[in-house]
Amino acid sequence: MKAERLINILLLLQHGEIVSTRELSKELEVSERTVHRDMESLSAAGIPVYAERGQAGGWRLVDNWKQRLSWLKEEEMLSLFLPHAEKIINDLNMGISSKQIKDKLLLSIPEESRQHAVKLWERVHVDMGTWRTAAIEMNPAMEVMKEAVMNNQKVNIIYKKADGEIRESVVNPLGLVAKSSNWYVVAMNKQDEFRSYKITRIVKCELIHEYFNRPRDFKLSVHWEESKKQFMQSLPEFRVKVDVSPFARERIRFTGRFVQPVNDGKVTENGWTELELIFNTEDEAVNFIVGFGNQVKILSPLELIDKVTGRAREIIDLYR
Repeated sequence: MKAERLINILLLLQHGEIVSTRELSKELEVSERTVHRDMESLSAAGIPVYAERGQAGGWRLVDNWKQRLSWLKEEEMLSLFLPHAEKIINDLNMGISSKQIKDKLLLSIPEESRQHAVKLWERVHVDMGTWRTAAIEMNPAMEVMKEAVMNNQKVNIIYKKADGEIRESVVNPLGLVAKSSNWYVVAMNKQDEFRSYKITRIVKCELIHEYFNRPRDFKLSVHWEESKKQFMQSLPEFRVKVDVSPFARERIRFTGRFVQPVNDGKVTENGWTELELIFNTEDEAVNFIVGFGNQVKILSPLELIDKVTGRAREIIDLYR
């Protein structure tokens, strides 16, 4: 609806930054022509929006003008009380706790909403850690990257890739991403290519007394989701059809981190089930299937049978 779209435009402009027609078009999922018509409607209604021309131009509100559209509904207020991940706060070394945040927020909301907010806080918990809670020291690179991201400052890093190769690079850090229990920094290299670096693989890094201009159209969350999709699509696939026992079927479903089960097939008389499994590599498939012993039978590809039986013989020879 147009009315809702106009409100969304005002909310986007109230941060005081210039927003281009292209950015508004993408955010609102309408044409740039529609954005221009909406701006004319806002202006006709007495809303002080104006355009700045030039390469870095766009739309903005007159300074110090702010509507009361930013008042929060009760559902929006309650969303602020979703518990924060203490690990993220600690990793960023922000010097605060989620309890401090909660107590201050409680003072800012109406009494009728306060009880619902407390209930939400007491009934939802966010844990970003792993099941094995071994003490891990924070990588010193985290503090450096946080400063670089906030100040648009270049960083020289020495990075150890997954295959053990070590590279030295100068990068422009654009944002930090917490995924599960790991931190990543999204940056641009000298070739203006986006790269993601796992913080724990940064062997050494130091700030450079040189600054960069952050790309105006860069949105960290959008970039991360798109790059994640591209990464998943680029992963190799090795498909295997197997016949599995009831025990193996349940275990395979549980260990989805290592294998992706798809296409449940027919159930045989002895209660076994045909499954199609997807691995990243053939070697992963061999090791996984060997681990189930006589609870998994390979149906295809047939050449995998020789490799699994060969690996089983190697295990037997090891313990002779």
